[in-house]
Amino acid sequence: MKVRTLCMSVSRKRVNMISGIQIALKNAIDVIAPPATPLQDFTYHWKQLMNFYVSHLTDCKVPVQNTSIPRHLDILLDILLQEEKEENEPGPCLEYLLQHKLLDLLATLANAETPPGMRTICLSFLRKFLGRSKYPLLHHASIYAPIQRLVALCNGNPPSPIETEEVQFLLTICFVVCKYPHITNIIYDAVVQTVKSSIKKDNERTEIQRVTYVPTRKRNNSNLLFEPLNTQAVTLINPNIFDKEHRKLLRSNHVFKTIASDPGHLSRRSNESVSSREESVSSSPLAQKSVCDSPSLDVKNEQWGDKNGDYSENKIDEHLQNLRDLRLDTDCNLYDNANYVTGDNQSLKSLKIPEKSKCLLLDALMSYLNSADNTVRIRACEGIMVLASLDDTSFAQTVARSKLPSIVSTRLENLFNSIPAHVDHLDVYNVDVTWGLDSPLWTQEKKFPGCRQVAAFFMWYDYCDQLIREAQMELAETLARTIRVMFFERIVTPALADHHVVLITTLVAKCLKETTSSILCTEMSYWLVGQNRDPEIPNVWTSPVLHRLIENCFTDSNDLVVETLKLFEEAIDKRNEHILHCLLLIYLSTRAYYDNTAADSAIASWSDEEDEREKEKKGSLDLSYEQNHSRTLAPSNIHRVINCFLSMIPYYLQTDSDVNNYEKYIPAWEQQYTSVLSDCGLMAWPLEAVMVDDSASSDSRPEADHCSGRFYMGPFLSMLFDKISNMPKQTYEINLEITGLISRLALLPHPYLHEFLLNPLLPLIPGTKSLFLCLQKVIKQLVNEIPKSPENKMILKETRQRLLSYCSQEEKKENILYECAVVTEEFCKDLAAIAYVKYHHSI
Repeated sequence: MKVRTLCMSVSRKRVNMISGIQIALKNAIDVIAPPATPLQDFTYHWKQLMNFYVSHLTDCKVPVQNTSIPRHLDILLDILLQEEKEENEPGPCLEYLLQHKLLDLLATLANAETPPGMRTICLSFLRKFLGRSKYPLLHHASIYAPIQRLVALCNGNPPSPIETEEVQFLLTICFVVCKYPHITNIIYDAVVQTVKSSIKKDNERTEIQRVTYVPTRKRNNSNLLFEPLNTQAVTLINPNIFDKEHRKLLRSNHVFKTIASDPGHLSRRSNESVSSREESVSSSPLAQKSVCDSPSLDVKNEQWGDKNGDYSENKIDEHLQNLRDLRLDTDCNLYDNANYVTGDNQSLKSLKIPEKSKCLLLDALMSYLNSADNTVRIRACEGIMVLASLDDTSFAQTVARSKLPSIVSTRLENLFNSIPAHVDHLDVYNVDVTWGLDSPLWTQEKKFPGCRQVAAFFMWYDYCDQLIREAQMELAETLARTIRVMFFERIVTPALADHHVVLITTLVAKCLKETTSSILCTEMSYWLVGQNRDPEIPNVWTSPVLHRLIENCFTDSNDLVVETLKLFEEAIDKRNEHILHCLLLIYLSTRAYYDNTAADSAIASWSDEEDEREKEKKGSLDLSYEQNHSRTLAPSNIHRVINCFLSMIPYYLQTDSDVNNYEKYIPAWEQQYTSVLSDCGLMAWPLEAVMVDDSASSDSRPEADHCSGRFYMGPFLSMLFDKISNMPKQTYEINLEITGLISRLALLPHPYLHEFLLNPLLPLIPGTKSLFLCLQKVIKQLVNEIPKSPENKMILKETRQRLLSYCSQEEKKENILYECAVVTEEFCKDLAAIAYVKYHHSI
């Protein structure tokens, strides 16, 4: 036992001794070679990354996934992001990256796809770096220039195999610009980086970053762990290296600078002039095309030199020409500025440079709108919407002058034309999609032939609507106007007269229903009723679309009539002032329908208070009379108005024994009227229906002024009253739509429209149609025809039960006359309920 205890004690002493020795060694090592700083780690991994290109001068075909490049870039990114967490201001690693313009080289390697797949790695690195950084770095020239060059590389025409990574990179740039609005002005600069011509014949340009490596490196005394790399120097991007003077410097090794010992000289900007001959070669369109078309570097399978470092003149010329392709300024879109052409270069002067868009980022995003990948299209749409929403007037004008409005409307047209003609118009209403979500999962009940094409069209229309809604005002107006002219006027208007007009009308009605942007709704109103706000002359049409739609309401096709009435219903439900003005209010606001020469008893039968006002003011508007509610909407004899509607149907034709059953409709109309008041609250509608022009009284006007020809209610109301009068000869579906449409009109809080539709006691000039008179005509026909049939009372009850119970098609037995009686009875209750609801809100 004692021996065991002694052994354990000796062991502890040895362990403590070893631990002490380890601590001492560690301290000694830390003194001799302290731990690497983040900047040293950063430069080390950057050198390790570039070491690949030194080791593969003649073989750049190794896939990037098989190299250490992705790992080094990930470490560089981690160092940069960790530095931001620990520092309250830009740290040395970020300053090193900006000062030495390391991203320029990455952009060049991404352009050359060296090694294959390098573009994807570079895009991912920059996307993560810019997206996660807490600093607004995009305005730095050392970052902005390579980013613009990479943006120019992202092009969806033709489709790219890495379009997912490309569009994610573009979307990140959009979000960065949106996050820092003060840098908006830089994103619509051209990619060309040039300076103006000087008095001399040779241009002076700013040279791009020069990165070199040396065969012998000095030891870094501050950290022995960083041994110098025994690598061969390569100058990737220095235009002046092609001069003979630089070739001599290259052979004498004076051009090489050590990164580890002197990182400040890693990159130097030279102001030396370039000869005209070399300028013409470097800017040659043929040379640019060869670089842009090649997916990877074209490096000869030759060694740079022998072991002694001697280079033949011919070989170095070939390799320098190959390295010339790696220069940052060699790009397809680089020399598109005519100001860059020198005076002696007549060949470049003669070239007609095509006009480029001022926003490469927008052009790049638009190239992916026709991508076969739905995710890519959605990401591109998101980026375009972000750019369109930027609160910058000059940038919005730039986008408005771009091809975006034309591309958006053209795609809408193509998707519209791709909808099969055999699609059932009733199935269109079941399509419920939004642009930002993937294609809907169609269930067996919702799936129908052509559903994919219909869904694609409405998804894009929803995007157009949201884009206009989020865009800056001037851009939104341009987009909406282009859609109206190029799509609705050029495509939809002619289609309203072809043999697929039922489907076309349904699609337009749903488009109007789905529109949430007020600007797009305004443009659609211009298309629907025209931009002229003057009243129509009878039998003279100035709005071709309105003319066509009203004509379609009198066709023999029941489906077309129903769908056209649904379209008008959607137009009314938009509460668009221009639509309501052109369809209705312009004809009623003069109150030319009102007969102010009627007897006092006729006027008194309408409203006692209105009677007194008419007698005292002769219809003039007394501005001193203040009130906060409308007596037109709330007359004191509201009970008489309600009784007029409820007593229209004779007792023996009534299918509902409870004459006051209209009260059950009041809650529903109450809710709708509250919504209508909210929608129409900003419209400058008058409070009362009065005769404003007192000079045009009956004392000064001839009797001919009061004839029926003086009042024209407009083509829309004329069509509605004609359809109401023809209810006994129309199908149940048409009668249901026409009565529903008029109920929505009666719900509007406009005093002239209200009294014209909902006041049966209103004195009208002779020969004027009214809703009440049309309903009396309908009931007269029903009274003459229904009693002729035996058991008509039972048939009426069965018809009501069948219509209200929604029987199946097999059990349905149509009888237009009896169905008309049921619809008319319910319509009168609706009108009574609406009149009461408006009265209740106005008292």
